[in-house]
Amino acid sequence: MRAATRPGGDQDGKHQLAVLASFRPTWRQAIVSGLWAGVVGTIVLAASALTGPTLLAVLVGGTWQLRAPPQSIVVAVLAPVPLGLIYGLAVRRRIGARLDELGVRSVPLGLDGFAPWRLVVDIRAERRHGRTLVAVYLHSGATLRLRAPYDGVLGRDPRFERKLFLICHVWETHRDWRVPACTPEPRAGDATDDGD
Repeated sequence: MRAATRPGGDQDGKHQLAVLASFRPTWRQAIVSGLWAGVVGTIVLAASALTGPTLLAVLVGGTWQLRAPPQSIVVAVLAPVPLGLIYGLAVRRRIGARLDELGVRSVPLGLDGFAPWRLVVDIRAERRHGRTLVAVYLHSGATLRLRAPYDGVLGRDPRFERKLFLICHVWETHRDWRVPACTPEPRAGDATDDGD
């Protein structure tokens, strides 16, 4: 989490938006997600390396002997683990959320990655796919789910509640009170946490 460091103002004739806060996955979350991707890659490569020649030999009717795999195969099978770790650390800098004067932006900014404060009706924690993440509900009924901050079993964020409180506080400060503050009903298929 980073707080605002540059004030808005004119620089070369352009108005600079003040970044009020920005969020990225924690280092622990980046390492865990990278290692997870590497382990899955290793399992896929190991399964294909072990079953490919043996199944072919059994299907053709050849004899099957268990012998130690060559070192090149071992290196190729284990290569996804450090590559996944590097990937996780690289992606950490590219994903997250940013709060500015205009609204909340999901990073990287996609087609539906921006929610202006004047259209936000509610912000709450939502449970999806084993993670607790921040869901921003819009007046139109659409939902923007931020990629960071989040809290999960494999990627704990001990400061998740503080970050959620900060996002809600910034929204309360910048919201348009003419927009009805109704809480949208969860749609079919949305996972909700019923307070367990």
